[in-house]
Amino acid sequence: MMVTQLRLRFLIALVGLAMLCLALTVLFLAAWHRRGDTFALALGALLSFFASVITAGVTLTYLHVSRRSLAAAEAAIALQREQWESRITVQPRFWMGIRSETADRFAHRPLSVTYRRDRPDKSEHYYDTIEWPQVVVDVWNDGERSYRLSGYRLWIREENHLALERTLSGFVVPPNELRSFPVTPELIALSVRQRQFKERYERPPCEESIIGLRLHYSDWRDDNRSSRDAYYLLLCPPLAKELCIQRIEHNV
Repeated sequence: MMVTQLRLRFLIALVGLAMLCLALTVLFLAAWHRRGDTFALALGALLSFFASVITAGVTLTYLHVSRRSLAAAEAAIALQREQWESRITVQPRFWMGIRSETADRFAHRPLSVTYRRDRPDKSEHYYDTIEWPQVVVDVWNDGERSYRLSGYRLWIREENHLALERTLSGFVVPPNELRSFPVTPELIALSVRQRQFKERYERPPCEESIIGLRLHYSDWRDDNRSSRDAYYLLLCPPLAKELCIQRIEHNV
């Protein structure tokens, strides 16, 4: 409909311009035969001026319409480029949680860790064993290209010196698929504010910790980038009846 209206307007303008040219020609010939060469020259100069003004107006109108068309074309190209980049640009979606033992009894069986607990009232201590369920990080790829995880970083919020970085070898997440990797030993070490995993510690775990998680990945451009930071509230017994992990917002 728009193209038809534009064509109709163009035809009307063309017919009007032709009729105007015809009328001016008849006027010029009549004035020439009636008033002589001098008046005809003056009238011809005036008509030339009007023709120049009309030409300039048509040119400016054409430039304006062309500029609008060019802007619309550039906007369409930018939209297509944005859609294409959103399809090929990868952004890992990940979350950390407890993997139930029933999912895979052999791979996700709990880890038994012994902690020393003091009795201040009796100046004595005893050892308590806590079973840590397997904690994994699930990584989802909702893009159309694969990406590779090169490693991850775990740390205690507001205690950046307690940070653990691990590398992942051959960890590729295909399009529209889910991959997981365990982080239980790292969380056990951070719960007692240490950097190494052990099966026995001479201090109890902190009842409440805020764990930060960041992934390092590369896409088809082979650039090493970092994901956004995610934070999780880690509650250990006896504050919680059992180990609990909850995702929290950054400003909490």
